[in-house]
Amino acid sequence: MASNATLNTKVDPKDKALFSKTAEALGMNASTALKVFVLKFNECGGFPFDVRRAPKINYDNPSVLHSSIQNGKLVVPTAWRDDDDD
Repeated sequence: MASNATLNTKVDPKDKALFSKTAEALGMNASTALKVFVLKFNECGGFPFDVRRAPKINYDNPSVLHSSIQNGKLVVPTAWRDDDDD
């Protein structure tokens, strides 16, 4: 049988309580949820989800592209690309 290694970290008590509550709602304990995260992190070669912070955009900047509704249809600028947030 393979031996196990211990992984320790410190988190805010409120975050730990919410993590445990959420894990239990998914039918597992916090330890199992962490094991699932480690397995997926290794499988993906990094985070299995987006970890970027939401960009802070100054919407009053005239160079920011804006969409509009015209004749009941969404109209986006021609310079607007789907991959702009990559």
